[in-house]
Amino acid sequence: MKFITEANQLTIILEGFEQLWALKRRIQVPHFAISEVDYLSQQPSLQDYRGYLRFPGTALPWRFLAGSYVHKGEREFWYVRMKQPGVLIVTLKSDTTNYDKIRLSCTPEIAQDIADWWQEHK
Repeated sequence: MKFITEANQLTIILEGFEQLWALKRRIQVPHFAISEVDYLSQQPSLQDYRGYLRFPGTALPWRFLAGSYVHKGEREFWYVRMKQPGVLIVTLKSDTTNYDKIRLSCTPEIAQDIADWWQEHK
């Protein structure tokens, strides 16, 4: 997975099997659509994702969750590896994109780079 930060948008490019599992190649998020960038350093747990409906996407329990998920009217995009600690959560403003949140497994350094980019252009 690659992250490209430009002055006015964040582009997330899925590569190889990531595209197959998530049923998506890229996500482009305008800077103005982002309301919050957060990073959870602990390893994700399946219990954190109970009650979500996969629509469309792929899930291999205890491995990863990928694709679009819906819960209580909110639509989220996930590419979360269950064995890799650290999840970047990008919360989006209502009615600005197809998603309300984007959850991605990534390193703390990548998450910090994205948070810094968001703060700089705020």
